[in-house]
Amino acid sequence: MSGFGDALQALRTVLMMQEDIRQLKESVKSQSDSFARLAEAHGELRDRVSRLEGVIEGAAMASRQRRIEE
Repeated sequence: MSGFGDALQALRTVLMMQEDIRQLKESVKSQSDSFARLAEAHGELRDRVSRLEGVIEGAAMASRQRRIEE
């Protein structure tokens, strides 16, 4: 009977490990989705900062140009 009990315990352990692996896969997929959204948000933010830099540089150039003309 001990061998049968050990076999059942081993089977139970394998099933529990499979469940843990399934949960780990779900967690990894969730993290992957989060990183994809973060990368997209980073790109959008980079674009907005670039546009703001362009506006600031344009305003600075216009200000310098006005001072030279005066």
